[in-house]
Amino acid sequence: MKKIFSNSLFHFLLIGIFLFLLFDWVKPSYQEQDKIIIDDEIIARSIYLFRNDWGRQPTPEELEGLIERYIRQEVLYRQALKMKLDQNDELIRRRMEQKLNFITNDLSASSNPSDDTLRAFMAGKGDKYKIRETVSFVQIYFNPEKHKDVWKEALNILSSLPKDDLSPEERINLGDRLQISQIDKDIDQKRISAKMGEAFADSIMQAPTGKWYGPILSGFGLHLVFIENRQPSKDPTLAEVRQDVLRDYQYEKSQVLNEKVYSDFRKQYFVQFDLKDSAMLKTGIDKKLGNHD
Repeated sequence: MKKIFSNSLFHFLLIGIFLFLLFDWVKPSYQEQDKIIIDDEIIARSIYLFRNDWGRQPTPEELEGLIERYIRQEVLYRQALKMKLDQNDELIRRRMEQKLNFITNDLSASSNPSDDTLRAFMAGKGDKYKIRETVSFVQIYFNPEKHKDVWKEALNILSSLPKDDLSPEERINLGDRLQISQIDKDIDQKRISAKMGEAFADSIMQAPTGKWYGPILSGFGLHLVFIENRQPSKDPTLAEVRQDVLRDYQYEKSQVLNEKVYSDFRKQYFVQFDLKDSAMLKTGIDKKLGNHD
């Protein structure tokens, strides 16, 4: 026995057995929730996102990098959850709320309401979808910085306009050039106001059709305008505004569904207030928002 215990090979064997037992004791024990499974769906999603960003399929090396990045992200995400780093984080809370809302919004967007449903929705919105009056006009512009008496110059041109047969482009050249278009087709008051100012738009909508009118003052200077034609406002058919109506219908449905989902979730939670601030107690917020038997 002394020979056996003094044999270096025996010592080496003992050390090996000890190390094996030690490794078996300290090695991580993987739980089911610690498994990271890479399936076809994850690979397909990685390829889809890459193709959206780069407009091509990833190479095998790039795909390997994408999968490795997914694994890294998943490892760090799960460890962060175990360390409870997600708690009391306002950004995470908002993102989770947003994702839940996205789910209900997708459900609403997937609905396919009938035309009768959309017509009924339109009828309940009053004049929201009414097609506004539009005008088509050409204008001659006078820059105050280029004329000694800009009003007199504009009035002189106005008095000569009915006597000639110039084209709209030729008439524009009787004045100064404006950096924006001086010929507008089928434009409503809202768009005119955004382009030229509210006072100018009001004057255009009141100007007579088929004759030159002005001068009209704007933030740019003075203008003479010729209203070629008008299209009166009208109640649209569903076909004319269907996309707008459908968008609004789905939005309202998503809002209703969001509130319904929240209401159902809210019933599962008991809210208890433990307020120490007397000022907060005076607001009665605990009675308004808390659950009481």
